Amino acid sequence: MKALLIFTVMVYNYFQPFMAPPINKELNYSIIKDNKMIGKIHVERSLKDDVTEYLFESRAKVKLLYSIEVYDKMGVTFKQNILQQARLYRTMNGKLKVNNTATWNGSFYHLSDKDGANGSLKQSIFSSTASLYFNEPRNIKSVFSEKFQKMIPVRKITSGKYRIDLPNGNSTTYTYSNGICTLVEADTDFANLKFVLDQNR
Repeated sequence: MKALLIFTVMVYNYFQPFMAPPINKELNYSIIKDNKMIGKIHVERSLKDDVTEYLFESRAKVKLLYSIEVYDKMGVTFKQNILQQARLYRTMNGKLKVNNTATWNGSFYHLSDKDGANGSLKQSIFSSTASLYFNEPRNIKSVFSEKFQKMIPVRKITSGKYRIDLPNGNSTTYTYSNGICTLVEADTDFANLKFVLDQNR
């Protein structure tokens, strides 16, 4: 029995280096306003076993009556396709504007923002705005907004093109090619922006 156990451990250690490593993918976008690049977006997806993680980071500088520099960092984790945690951190000219967290406890999501606890959401979440960059929402009716901390309906416009209307009156349109988002058209509080996928990377 002892010899069998030793043999099993040896076989496991021998094959372990050849086991499938985590699958990582990166996307990079240029932020365009009035045909000028004003910033960059970097999005990562990592897959390991039944856990999928998304990391979104962006920085943009817009000149209106004065310069506005917006920095976003978002981290989202799914396990067995159910959202476990979503974090969104945003600053504007260095001042904290958004610090949202949604955490799944097995029954519902605890929600918090920069001012503290912000209620709960009693349903399982299978898609969020972070995952839209890697997953075309063909059969998805709504996604979780990390910013607004609620489910937002997804509306198909044409083949490969979808729109979400946000609670503040703005909207975002996503265009896909082969399941990957190649263009985002975002109406924001301060400008109409385009996120254009860098095809060279």
